[in-house]
Amino acid sequence: MKKSLSILLILIIIGVYLQLGNSDLAIQKKNEYYAEIRGEVIHPGIYEIEADETLESLIEKAGGLSTKADISSLSLLRTIQHLDVIIIPEVAEIKKISINSASLEELMTLNGIGETKASRIIEYRKEHSFQSIEEIMNVKGIGPKIFEKIKEQIAL
Repeated sequence: MKKSLSILLILIIIGVYLQLGNSDLAIQKKNEYYAEIRGEVIHPGIYEIEADETLESLIEKAGGLSTKADISSLSLLRTIQHLDVIIIPEVAEIKKISINSASLEELMTLNGIGETKASRIIEYRKEHSFQSIEEIMNVKGIGPKIFEKIKEQIAL
């Protein structure tokens, strides 16, 4: 009887030991971190990451950025967390405003152009159709500084 009790006790101890060993494996698996990156990277997908991995490192793992990537609003130093999903956006195409046909309201969306200057642009184009975007500097109140602010936003 004592022998069977001893064997039973040994089996219980072995079982507890093996169970503890398995929980160590579970803890090790818990230390594996993954993040997903999508959008404008060469190889979108799920990647294993370190606990203190940065966005820059994750982008490198994904093969780098595509030529259409816009990271201007992202911090490359951001620490990636387990199960994060990162989406790298595409550069938005800027809709240009035609200085020859835009409405008063459309012209007022340009940097530094309020109602008065927008009205002056419309008056100017009634008399002279703009032949180049630089001609907008012929409108009273629009000089080189304002032109620099709006030149990427305007078209003929």
